[in-house]
Amino acid sequence: MPNDCWSHITITCENREAVDELNNLIITELKYKEGDKYVYHDETVKMIKRGTRGIIFDMWSAWNPDYEWLEGLLEKYPNCWVKNEWSEEGGCAGVWVGFMNNNKEKIIKNLQWDDICIEGKTYLFQLEDEEEAKKEEEERLERINKKRAEYSGAGKKIIKKVVS
Repeated sequence: MPNDCWSHITITCENREAVDELNNLIITELKYKEGDKYVYHDETVKMIKRGTRGIIFDMWSAWNPDYEWLEGLLEKYPNCWVKNEWSEEGGCAGVWVGFMNNNKEKIIKNLQWDDICIEGKTYLFQLEDEEEAKKEEEERLERINKKRAEYSGAGKKIIKKVVS
């Protein structure tokens, strides 16, 4: 069974004349037609944010990012800039950035490193003493509320009416 790879992808298209490129990318690459409407591929794509010149979405793949697909996006949609921040449950992670320069040359930067695996995240971030952690959180919230009370009283003038 393959390890899951989660990609957090940002795609922008700042060229106003090519704004249709981004819409075409969404319809062609991230959606499929169901009846008379287009819907996102539920199993692999989760749209996070969509604007007129940019989108952010999460995507699942097996083992590592689909580099061929990412490079293909640059060829099909040359006015788009693509960034993929990814991590794989076995402990690999990286960032892939691609775009076409003014000479229509593909520019790709890819950085990869060993990261914390899924088991490591569970182990490293577990609470040793849950009661102690709860007490620390209560104390932290108490300090915050005390500061809020101090600040909410700041700037208020207290006017006393002198009665003779």
